[in-house]
Amino acid sequence: MYSGSDIVLHFFQQYRTILVIMVLFILNLLVIQYTDFDLFVQDYVYNFPAGKWPLEDVHSHYGWLLYTGIKVGLAGFAVLLMALFVLSYKSSFAFLRQYRRSFACVVISMMFCPLLASMGKQVTNVYCPYQIERYGGTMPYVKPLSPYPASFKQEKRGMGFPAGHAAGGFALLSLFFVSKHRKIQLLLGGAGLTVGIFMGVYQILRGQHYIGDTLVTVLGCLLFNLLLFRLFPGDQRGHMHYKTS
Repeated sequence: MYSGSDIVLHFFQQYRTILVIMVLFILNLLVIQYTDFDLFVQDYVYNFPAGKWPLEDVHSHYGWLLYTGIKVGLAGFAVLLMALFVLSYKSSFAFLRQYRRSFACVVISMMFCPLLASMGKQVTNVYCPYQIERYGGTMPYVKPLSPYPASFKQEKRGMGFPAGHAAGGFALLSLFFVSKHRKIQLLLGGAGLTVGIFMGVYQILRGQHYIGDTLVTVLGCLLFNLLLFRLFPGDQRGHMHYKTS
């Protein structure tokens, strides 16, 4: 017979990482809502005398590579994984079967992380930094859980929160879970994190997002992948199966 404390302890041990990420996610939302940390960082980034963002000119010349190019690369990587997943069912590619679960979960992450971020944008109705009056725009600065001024006549909804572009990169945090070997986990997870950070910082330096937007995205993507790989843990052969307990 287990006591209540034993049950709570067992639950925490099983899901402690997920619980910690959830707490960090909530804390980040509170910081965004009740502090001006986002503005503090963005004020440091923005060149007030010139009225420009650090990567404004860079994007106009190299956005095809640094922005669009990375998105195309991620799409190509997802297509490659889907092709490998299909090939794993052919006898001539039997060696791929052990990676079938990994292929599927990474593709699911790459599809749903940006999708969830896009859905979040529809709900929160927050404008990007470059759009607000403080940085030369025309829109008021309003936090995610705050109402707009009664005098403000909104013609187009804000689509700045959370960070959608970076979600495609942070979805690659799923690579951490494809191996049980710590060194490989750190290598692949680190690569995914690096791509996400690059995409997130790129948008911050363009005035497209606040740092809080990006932190919400990375924590949300990590939480999604923790839940995804717990839901589909796989077996010794690498085959994916549904976890019922």
